[in-house]
Amino acid sequence: MPTSKSQPFRVIQIGFGSLGQHITSSILKRDNLELVSVVDASPELANKPIRELLQDDIDSDVTIADDLSSVLDSTKADIAIVATSSSLEVVGPTIEECLGSGLDVISICEELSFPYQKKPGLAESLNRVAKQNSKTVVGTGINPGYLMDLLPIVLTGPCQNVDTIRVTRHMNSSHRRPSFQKKIGTGMTNQEFRKNIDEGKITGHVGLVESIQMIDAALNLDLDEIEELPPEAIIADSKITNSFATVEKGDVLGLKSVGVGRRKGEEIVTLDFQAYAEATPQYDEVIIEGLPRIQQRIEGGVQGDHGTIGMILNLIPIVINESPGLKTMKDIPVPRNTMRFWKEE
Repeated sequence: MPTSKSQPFRVIQIGFGSLGQHITSSILKRDNLELVSVVDASPELANKPIRELLQDDIDSDVTIADDLSSVLDSTKADIAIVATSSSLEVVGPTIEECLGSGLDVISICEELSFPYQKKPGLAESLNRVAKQNSKTVVGTGINPGYLMDLLPIVLTGPCQNVDTIRVTRHMNSSHRRPSFQKKIGTGMTNQEFRKNIDEGKITGHVGLVESIQMIDAALNLDLDEIEELPPEAIIADSKITNSFATVEKGDVLGLKSVGVGRRKGEEIVTLDFQAYAEATPQYDEVIIEGLPRIQQRIEGGVQGDHGTIGMILNLIPIVINESPGLKTMKDIPVPRNTMRFWKEE
């Protein structure tokens, strides 16, 4: 990849929800990226200038389009960022359409982070279409995509042997966007939480199974069972108020989700995700029992929205220069800040 200044990478953004808006703002702030179009299916957003919808003071003439096919037919771009859904069934057709139009694709769809076991047919189709068009597609984010899969994989590098891996993400969800706080049940009663989880109206965290599958595939751990335990509500022991909700004593602050990978009944990989209002202390931690033993803690944790956006932006030059096909974060060159990387002329 070139390090001297040349042309910016041209980006189409698909999805203008709460996180999508922040992605758009961040693209506009990078000199080596050029936002050429924003697409969202919402009729209320069609033809509206993004500068009127974003909180940041931006200088952009881009308006929101509601027809992806028309944009792909009329707009020259290098890559599409797909930020619409956690479901691979939902985003798959969009990704294939972008690949077919000659664009590389990065998506924050959690199921795309490692789709080979849960969605083998979709994974095979995406890989085939990507290779047919000599393009690359990858799913990423802060988690899955980095903290609970790629980071522990990389941290095993100095280990002569690895016995177990435990990853903990402990975050104060009050600092996250409202849609995230809603997804983890903040402000619900315990009964409402369980009902909404059981009915799929809230999902909690998505991606623990995919992260364990990625770790297993990268390290050849030979896991024979991967299980995501039912999310547990974290209950307030006193009344708290944040910008999203007032949580009464006895109601739900957020949740705890645990994923476990076992081999012959022994827990080899454990991912412990806890997100709830006013959680303290905040941290991200990886503990590898092996030789040598490694314990890495990021004090304060990595802010999830900022981290996800950073992963997307930094992967743009890497993905564009990667070999064709469906890739995961373990397959591509190590991510790093790429704000000073430019497109070859």
